[in-house]
Amino acid sequence: MDILSKLRVLFWGLVIGLWGLFMYQYMDNDISSLRRFKISKNPFSAPPSPAAVLKRNLPSPQLPYQPAHQTHSGAQQPPQSTMNLVRPGADIKEVASSGMMPEHSAEEKTAIPYSPRGGEETYPPAPAGFAMKETRHFVLYEEGAEVSAELEETVEALHGNIMLDLVAFSPWSREKKVYIFFSQEQETYRRLTGRPAWSGGAASLSERKIYLYKSDEAFGILAHELTHIYFDSFFPAGSPSPLWLSEGVATYIQSERGFATPAWLSQNLALLQGGSGFKLNDLVRIENLQGADEDNVRLWYAQSYSLVRFLMRLKAGDAFYMFCKNLRDGKPAAQSLYQAYGMPYNKLSSLEYAWRYDLKTGKISGVNR
Repeated sequence: MDILSKLRVLFWGLVIGLWGLFMYQYMDNDISSLRRFKISKNPFSAPPSPAAVLKRNLPSPQLPYQPAHQTHSGAQQPPQSTMNLVRPGADIKEVASSGMMPEHSAEEKTAIPYSPRGGEETYPPAPAGFAMKETRHFVLYEEGAEVSAELEETVEALHGNIMLDLVAFSPWSREKKVYIFFSQEQETYRRLTGRPAWSGGAASLSERKIYLYKSDEAFGILAHELTHIYFDSFFPAGSPSPLWLSEGVATYIQSERGFATPAWLSQNLALLQGGSGFKLNDLVRIENLQGADEDNVRLWYAQSYSLVRFLMRLKAGDAFYMFCKNLRDGKPAAQSLYQAYGMPYNKLSSLEYAWRYDLKTGKISGVNR
């Protein structure tokens, strides 16, 4: 090697060394702050306690409620005195009127088969006192003489917003419709569904049915449950969507596309920014929230939402779709992450580190800019 080549190597070595020193000094304050994060232990590892998850927010039932009968599969049927709108054995999940969204079990996450030329579909009949109207993506049942233009416009606009993120996950939505039963009064809703007094809504994912009544929380519940129907149908019954991912996506769509951010979400995001939260390895292993107290459940929801938001905005293109597809195909979370996002996301600890850094600075995804 001649003297000129040696000088070039020396020059570029100095340039790279100075750049590395500059970057170290530039990021030192942000990196060092991560050492102060406090990660709480997994609150769901203990045996479930008799305390209800929503014990502090749910009012005591003011009207007598007849318990639903159990089928051989464990699903609930409505009491005999209610109208038979819910198919016996259907997977019905209640949504608390407090705004907290309970998770859906693996049994409820039944894939919706997609058959572009599957023939005409028979719609459920309208209950007594309800009007019925078919729209592009829904069959609406509203209590009263007719389905209001406001309801029709709202649900179709909501569908369009949701599809901005989830169109690849639910191709069946071009052919199959979702059934929405919208009562004007809570008592009508309870008569139709057999739900208790504290229930704010109910959904059957596999039957694509959502039951609501007019309230301040109604359209937030609708956005959340529509997301479950659209997103969870991407996963087969034998490999349902991970709970953190399912609830994180539903809360993300509810807040970002449905414009119905739960009041508790911003408070818990502030806790996460301050260093609270769960270790990611614990968070992704949680399969149900029974027995956990309300504060931990809300923090878990907020962290799941924040992780989904980070993954959705981390990389342009179909990275998030590929991540979900890999999970659907049975690949481990770390492998799914690496194949979708590449380096440095080759393990969950790398994702956790980057997410916490971004949560504090917004320098990776630009969320907080």
